Amino acid sequence: MKNHDAGTHEVSVEILNSHNESVFKESYKLLPDESVSKTKPFNLKNSFDQKKYTFKVVLDNGVAEEKASISLHRWSTAIIDIYWDNETPIMIEVITV
Repeated sequence: MKNHDAGTHEVSVEILNSHNESVFKESYKLLPDESVSKTKPFNLKNSFDQKKYTFKVVLDNGVAEEKASISLHRWSTAIIDIYWDNETPIMIEVITV
């Protein structure tokens, strides 16, 4: 996750599994151009199957929210970008390496 904005933002991230159970929930205070990342869980790093997750991202205590359902596997990573001046300030995407 990276804050591409000139200001500081509070960002809350919650990840739900395919059974709608929370598997990750944390909040961050990101300074301008600051990034934060987390290691993939063991079960995702070592699985050949795709797993569905729902990402809920809340910016500045609800000023903006984004929710996305994505499938991840051992070669893919979810990326969250904050662009406050953009029409959509929270962007959630998947990259595959």
